[in-house]
Amino acid sequence: MRKTSKKLQVARIKWYFLGIVCVTLLVVPVGTMASPPTPPRDLIPYSEIGPILYEIASNSDRVQVEVMGQSAGGRDLFLVTVTNAQSMGRLGKYQALRHMMLKDPEKAQEMIDQFEDFKVPVFINASIHGTEPEGVDAAIKLIQTLAYEDTEEVHAILDNVILLVNVVANPDGRVLTQRSNANGFDLNRDFITQSQPETQATVRLLTEWNPMVLLDLHGYYTPMLIEPCTPPHNPNYEYDLFIKWAFEQAEAMEAELLAQTGLPAQIPYRDDDQGWDDWAPIYTPQYAMYHGAYAHTLETPSGGQAVDAHYAAVWGALKFVTENREGMIWDQIELFKRGFLDLDSASIEFPAAYVIPSETPLQQNPHQAARLVDFLLFNDVQVEQATRDFALDGVDYLSGDYVVWMNQPKRGLANTILWDGWDISDMGMDMYDISSWSLPHLWGASRAIMQDDQSVETTLIKSADALEGWVENWEAAAYAYLPTSNEAILATNDILASGASLDRATQPFTDSGREFGTGTFIIPADEVLANELAHRYGLQVFALEAMPGQVSAMSEPRLLVNANEGATWFLDTYGFDYDTLGESVSGRVDLGEYDIFINQSSLSSGQAGTAALESFFDGGGDYIGIGSTGADVSIQFDLSPGVAYSSQSGNGIVRVVYDPFDPVSAQYPTDSYAFVYHPTFFTDAGGMEVSASMSGDDDFFISGYWEGWQESGAAGQAVVLHGDTGASDVTLIGIDPTFRAHPEHTFWILANAVYSSLD
Repeated sequence: MRKTSKKLQVARIKWYFLGIVCVTLLVVPVGTMASPPTPPRDLIPYSEIGPILYEIASNSDRVQVEVMGQSAGGRDLFLVTVTNAQSMGRLGKYQALRHMMLKDPEKAQEMIDQFEDFKVPVFINASIHGTEPEGVDAAIKLIQTLAYEDTEEVHAILDNVILLVNVVANPDGRVLTQRSNANGFDLNRDFITQSQPETQATVRLLTEWNPMVLLDLHGYYTPMLIEPCTPPHNPNYEYDLFIKWAFEQAEAMEAELLAQTGLPAQIPYRDDDQGWDDWAPIYTPQYAMYHGAYAHTLETPSGGQAVDAHYAAVWGALKFVTENREGMIWDQIELFKRGFLDLDSASIEFPAAYVIPSETPLQQNPHQAARLVDFLLFNDVQVEQATRDFALDGVDYLSGDYVVWMNQPKRGLANTILWDGWDISDMGMDMYDISSWSLPHLWGASRAIMQDDQSVETTLIKSADALEGWVENWEAAAYAYLPTSNEAILATNDILASGASLDRATQPFTDSGREFGTGTFIIPADEVLANELAHRYGLQVFALEAMPGQVSAMSEPRLLVNANEGATWFLDTYGFDYDTLGESVSGRVDLGEYDIFINQSSLSSGQAGTAALESFFDGGGDYIGIGSTGADVSIQFDLSPGVAYSSQSGNGIVRVVYDPFDPVSAQYPTDSYAFVYHPTFFTDAGGMEVSASMSGDDDFFISGYWEGWQESGAAGQAVVLHGDTGASDVTLIGIDPTFRAHPEHTFWILANAVYSSLD
């Protein structure tokens, strides 16, 4: 469903960031929720968790409860802090000591010996997957024990630890009995993207506290699984410092689990060769490692002992921290000191700095550059700004350009955000999930690498410079803005929703000696609207002497969507008007009210559903197919005669050659990048136009895990096609343009596919 313009703007500014069924079709409005089911196995319903926590806090001076944010579905995220009563009034002091680790790690190490009252934060993240709910109940049981009991073990823990508990990391999933949140996202894949409010709230907590230990409570494995992980280990970690304590802590959890429940455990690092890697920073524990945490995923066994197993393992970790606090904190600080003093890493050679130009022509997308800088700062990475012009590798940079020096405490996180990544295809490993994520490449922000240190005058900043648009202030017959930023998508959809006139250039044109490309948007000579585009969206608005000849009048398209959470999040966030295709119920939907069917999934061959789609396409309905299944449906309905494709296993970042004159890849940089997941490329275009192709170079694969990519035949092959087939406009997209809301650089491919379908 289309959100209001105000809500869209607030969301974007804050994060500057079907089935066809056998008998009938159902259109489901976005955001519709089923009636809340009762959690399984007599676990605590979400509605009772808040009252339980507040009751504990009212009866124990060891417990503090606060709301740390809301879920995608608007439900509270509860943060519970537990420590002894004397320490509750000094939480700010302990937080300040944590930040001393970053500002002056050598002094912080000295303070360990000077102050016995050096409490360490331990963070429990409970049930990030809604269908693994026992972690919540184990966390509440733990809170109750520490709140009320007076045993020697309890007091030892309270005297040494500040326990931070995200009691229900995924309230939507718990209520709806689903793995994902209300937006359909697996939150334990979002930590390098941070598109979801639950993830953002957790990141804020991690950067505020830099917890020494993080335990992420999941299910289900038998025997119980306790990280650390198998190879490959991400080289941006200071893994030698991590594993020294993480492995011993895992064995302590294993021992306590056996002592309390009689259950055994498995530790992947010790017991397996591969299959449970910590390569990708998309998971909660692996992301937390960049903030110095000895972080573990715990996978409880299913059945009646699941809650007790989590409780026992966490208790074992708390006892281990109590006994080893000084040594563990010393090495956590040592991790930050290595970066602070620019000491050698055990596994990777860091560059001296990354440079992010702020303006064109060196910066292909100033909006995304500012977005990237603010993202780094939100993640507690230090960013500086040049105070004088400087040169790097023969290129002149300006005062105001951004510099991320790598001699900083969290250099590992800075590098994992900004690097290309590694091609690990030849390691022969079974990778657990994705293997690449480079934000500059996939978010579309230019950056340069300073390999060797050089003198550049810089100053620390707290935010990126606000991007200011402008309007050419001479008499205009019309105004134009370019399709070169995601802000332009927001602006375009808001204009269409308002009913204002908007055209799109179907061919390049010249005005006042300037060249404008295919896809340029044209508005009437309305100064108020032009100024709104500049000031609200930060766009550059050009005054035209004459209305271009070859334009197409635009109207707000109605979309029917059968796609994954990345696509629906993009459509929702950027203001497209759409419904999703859901499961069959009684009643029939007239597909004639829709303009475009966007599909990323297989369809069943039910007669009624097939007939409805055939009628839709015969009536001129347009089609956008994503991935191999999107291509399959196009072939099934004879929308792309002669098209053939290959789809392979793997994922990663690839070099792509875009046609900037094509309506679907309009005004993209010619040589750029995309993300592939189960890479799909077209071996025969079948007479369709090629909008984008895999680079023909031997090194088209940048980073990730795609075994045999060199022999895949993908080099030079088409990855985006479009054309008119019969009454329908068809676009086929082999890359994944919206994968888990991450590759913001290719959001425009899907947007342009929608806009050009209406030309």
